[in-house]
Amino acid sequence: MVAVTPFLPDRPDRPDLPRLPGRGAADGLPPRHIGPHPRHAPGVWQEWLSGRAVPSVAAADIVPASGRLVVVAPHPDDELLACGLLLQAHLQQGGRVHIVGVTDGEASHAGDPGWPASALAATRRAERRSGMRALGLHTAPLLRLGLPDGGVAAHEAALARTLREMLRADDVVVSTWRLDGHPDHEACGRAAADAARAAGATLWEAPVWMWHWADPSNGEIPWHRLRTLRAGAGAPRGQAAARKATALACHLSQLAPRAGGEGPVLDDAIRQRARWPFETFLAPA
Repeated sequence: MVAVTPFLPDRPDRPDLPRLPGRGAADGLPPRHIGPHPRHAPGVWQEWLSGRAVPSVAAADIVPASGRLVVVAPHPDDELLACGLLLQAHLQQGGRVHIVGVTDGEASHAGDPGWPASALAATRRAERRSGMRALGLHTAPLLRLGLPDGGVAAHEAALARTLREMLRADDVVVSTWRLDGHPDHEACGRAAADAARAAGATLWEAPVWMWHWADPSNGEIPWHRLRTLRAGAGAPRGQAAARKATALACHLSQLAPRAGGEGPVLDDAIRQRARWPFETFLAPA
């Protein structure tokens, strides 16, 4: 891991650290509120992060080449949004990958008569496989659990038990962050943390929705644990990020507008963040 000066987020007691433009922490929204628009634009976050001494890590700092990377994905496409660059880098170093698909994402178009839940679940399963192939995960094992989309918390204990039974002490687990803002993301993060602790495995957490609602002054976010993984080590510049974008484009159901005038699930802000030339993780506590 690269040694750097300590990373200090914006804080009220540090007037020398500039605030981000956009809506701030005192905008009247509840904590971890996922609204139709991000609190700060992706480009603003990217510039803010580039101006901070956030420690940068290589794939081997997260998971050694000899280790197995187990990715706990709440919905189809979360394996890409959380760690599409890391997955590629681990494959490049000869590592093994196992994806745990917790739900089939059947509730993303709830109430849309054009997307009954069973049809949407089948579509999203196919999209996940297409996205995995586009990322180079042709032969990676996929454990599909089929838990209810939007209702993972009610099955959290069973999920933790399933993960605990499959994990080994030398595994590295990547899951969505326990305080990410989406109830399924948070339930998966808690279950992964419980299972990793019981198995003696290492857990890295990926903030996905956090970048939609976060503000640097938010003391709930463990900024000191933030790390960045840069794309393209050992590969042509931009190739890994482009492959991640191609894989995400396989999730067509999430890119189309929804009924009632709602925009796509994968809106412009999410797609912009997915094109960042780096990924962010919260290092083991």
